[in-house]
Amino acid sequence: MDPEDSRIIARFQRLTTELLAEKRLGQWHPELVDELYRTSLELEERGLKKSPEYRNALLRADQHAWRLVECARLSGSDAPVSSASAPQDEEASPSSAPDHSPPSREGD
Repeated sequence: MDPEDSRIIARFQRLTTELLAEKRLGQWHPELVDELYRTSLELEERGLKKSPEYRNALLRADQHAWRLVECARLSGSDAPVSSASAPQDEEASPSSAPDHSPPSREGD
């Protein structure tokens, strides 16, 4: 995969992780939605939305978002999810991804 394509997929994964985690914590940041939309358009233009790397990025974003939410809840804060806690421009490569179901939460 082209290095630029990998960077775009990694950015998409980071933004998706942030947006999912913040949404699950009841937060909303329109600028994040705008950036995710622009990145999604770029993926579409490059024909990457049908790639296994894209599908794996979606799965990893969902898994990481659940972990971030659980960490925020365990720490007793609903602080905004910072981009520093999301994966940073790591190369998006195909992997055998584990089950993406959210962790079970006791007492819910």
